[in-house]
Amino acid sequence: MEKIIQAIKEHSTFYIFGHIDPDGDCIGSQLALARFLEQLGKKSFLYSKGKFERQEIKRFQNLFAGTFEPEDKDGVAIIIDCSTPDRTGFDDEGIERFPTIVIDHHSSGEVFGDFRHVNPQASACTMLILDLIEAMGEKPSKEVAELLMLGLCTDTGFFKHLTETGARAFETAAKLTAYGASTNRIYFDVNGNKKAATLKLISLSLGRAAQYLDGRLIITWETLEDYAEIPRECRDIDTVYPLLLATEGVQVAASVKEDDDGKVTVGLRTRCENIDLGAAAALLGGGGHKKAAGFKVMNSNAEAVVRLLVEHFAKILG
Repeated sequence: MEKIIQAIKEHSTFYIFGHIDPDGDCIGSQLALARFLEQLGKKSFLYSKGKFERQEIKRFQNLFAGTFEPEDKDGVAIIIDCSTPDRTGFDDEGIERFPTIVIDHHSSGEVFGDFRHVNPQASACTMLILDLIEAMGEKPSKEVAELLMLGLCTDTGFFKHLTETGARAFETAAKLTAYGASTNRIYFDVNGNKKAATLKLISLSLGRAAQYLDGRLIITWETLEDYAEIPRECRDIDTVYPLLLATEGVQVAASVKEDDDGKVTVGLRTRCENIDLGAAAALLGGGGHKKAAGFKVMNSNAEAVVRLLVEHFAKILG
């Protein structure tokens, strides 16, 4: 942390990157850090390859650039909530020319970056951003606190994913509330104003869900044909995961989604303490947390990826 603080004090321009397919924690962390740096009189630029499909982050899309064209040759790159550099989608656009700060809380991935603050014990990356702000002797503004709370709430499932080790997440929530954040506002930003078509897609996903490996693995999927009838922006897999995991006997839930570019995106969730999905996803080129992870498969389709998942977890679940 001390080296990161020193780098912030010594530079005036920062390029802030998050991961592909961002969530509330990634976008909240990026935006909060950018606003904080601006309060310090620094210049900050935000980058994301998207897609901004989640309801709680759609309104922020126009604040992020999709291509990296730096104006300052002496700037610093900051990579947020990423376990490998390729997860940004910008790894071939010249980020390596700049000193790089990595702030992350994922348990898997390669070691990269010049200055690192990585803590897998943190329930959300926004907790680490608050640590940085307070380590510099500062306090977040109400706007920054709200952005940090967005990440904390979404990555913890509004705290329902926490176990007996999650005390610090509640301490962070208390601090952010004191700084002006509202979990009530964030809850309705995340869960309110859903389109009627979203309910249809949720129904489709639940209706398709199939159990494998004696019921321990449950998988649902969405195809390009589904999106021809129901817009992909109506996707709400975060609502589906808890229902899949609540099924009797299920240890791992998987969501498979076909993308326009020939990729298939897989999301994984578990409620079991003895299963490390970050490690399981890493074996397939992905990564993530112990209980929430994912990966992508190139030039494939949902049917083939479902077979891959069954074979893969047959080895992991025994």
